[in-house]
Amino acid sequence: MFMLERIKSCIDEAQSFALFWHENIDWDALWAILGFWSLLEKQWKKVSYFTPNEPSHVFKFLDALDKVKTEFDYWDYDVIVFLDFNQYSRIPAFTQWHEEYFDAHKKIIIDHHKPEEEPVNTLIYRDPSSISTCSLLYEITKDWWIDLYDSDIATYFYMGLSTDSWNFRFDEGEQSVRSFRIAADLLEFWARKKEIIDEIFRSKSYRSVQFMEMVLSRMQKMHVYLDWKVLNVIYSYYEDSELEKYNIDWDEADYWLHIMQDIRNNDLVIFVKKVDNCFKVSLRWRWNIDCSYLANLFWWWGHHNAAWLKLQSCWYIEKDVQDFLKTIDGYFHEHTKKLLVVEWLKNELM
Repeated sequence: MFMLERIKSCIDEAQSFALFWHENIDWDALWAILGFWSLLEKQWKKVSYFTPNEPSHVFKFLDALDKVKTEFDYWDYDVIVFLDFNQYSRIPAFTQWHEEYFDAHKKIIIDHHKPEEEPVNTLIYRDPSSISTCSLLYEITKDWWIDLYDSDIATYFYMGLSTDSWNFRFDEGEQSVRSFRIAADLLEFWARKKEIIDEIFRSKSYRSVQFMEMVLSRMQKMHVYLDWKVLNVIYSYYEDSELEKYNIDWDEADYWLHIMQDIRNNDLVIFVKKVDNCFKVSLRWRWNIDCSYLANLFWWWGHHNAAWLKLQSCWYIEKDVQDFLKTIDGYFHEHTKKLLVVEWLKNELM
């Protein structure tokens, strides 16, 4: 708790804040920033918000996004805040060649990802057991500023909790108990649950459904044969240029990753996106091995159930996919045997 006291003291003493979203901002990071921004502005703090690229147009129902800037001014802010990420590499458009500026400034990181190499001069509070940064922020700030909570702030944090858990489907055990307690608290503050369901979970454009048809037509299954289990891997892919063809953006495209994840009897979903000279991979796991472990083998990041990679492309997406699948197959055989033994022993002892 000492770190939280230091973070609270730092916020109380500061008057100006720069809040950052990471590139290709996801739902949890978006709502975390909006909720935290609202709490700071209610204390008459000066707050600016920056993201390396424009948020998805699926977020346009939020009036608050009008204040977001995609160019950083390098003004002398009292405190810089990173929520839901912890590395300069997540905002390279702002930090590359400007590391000295960021190093010199006081920084606060509140995150639920596992530790990585992190910036200097930073106060860090993390809890990887939390399903979302929004739920973590609620647990922290309710003890600091509960009297500042209103329906908007509760809605922002409820959005992050519900989207990172995909409407409470990914949390388990004690994590579920924790999530539902937070959700109940936020609903008592009049979090607008119906708006969240309508705008996020029940709002798909006709063109995005046509895009889904293309992605599903490319979907295939691969089997990874280990000593005592066969892993079922489902994968599909698209190229960045195809988003323009269907008039959708990356966030709408990623929705169909969740649809693929719902297919019965699969252990891992791989969704590959070719962007310029790179290809990005989203992983979704339905078995017992930590998905972030797999990502870390490529020096990237993620959670237990979800992780992300960015690798160099050979320019042909079909070859990128096949090369990556071969690499994944090799990594499973090389790295997961010990993990499988641990899981098998745990089951035997239960």
